[in-house]
Amino acid sequence: IDLSQRLDLHFNIALFLGLKTSMNSASIQAMGSIEDGFKNLYISESKTAEGPVLSERSLLSIATDHINHAGPDFILELSQRKLFATWNLIVGKEMSVRSNFGCALHYYEQGILFIGNGVWIDDGVISNHQLCLDLYEGASNASLAMRNHKLVDYYTSVIFQNVWFERSIPAWIILMTSLESFGKHKEIVDKGIRLIRRLD
Repeated sequence: IDLSQRLDLHFNIALFLGLKTSMNSASIQAMGSIEDGFKNLYISESKTAEGPVLSERSLLSIATDHINHAGPDFILELSQRKLFATWNLIVGKEMSVRSNFGCALHYYEQGILFIGNGVWIDDGVISNHQLCLDLYEGASNASLAMRNHKLVDYYTSVIFQNVWFERSIPAWIILMTSLESFGKHKEIVDKGIRLIRRLD
């Protein structure tokens, strides 16, 4: 099959599997937070007469891989792009819990590609601002765990440009921890002075 048919196939498989979980658009709108949805995904796998039944988390992971194969350029509708960014966030969090930070970073970055850099304004349905913040904080944390200071610096800088100071504090901690791990004490002092000035 040609490329467009292959992308369409990945997209339809992802939608089919995703609708088998509680991570569809309607349920995401109703939930209090992404963390609520993450906790509510059932974990256990079971067997029936027809064969094994995958957990919702396994289904969502497979669906997310398929939608990532299709890619953000294939999906034009913003609500769908936000939904798939949310799927990547959830799977990224799962990988982080398992300390698989390389995979976690991959999913966070895919989520960022789906939602885009300029979508930090809420539309009242899915919080763009919170979704962006969660994705960039996740990418920052995974980069820190992988000792990739260049990526830590990039992802935290995007956070600093787009959120109020109070909400940027976790990102500052990530950045300072990364600097300290590389012995960049002068930069820590300089950034610390900047932080103190912002508190005045």
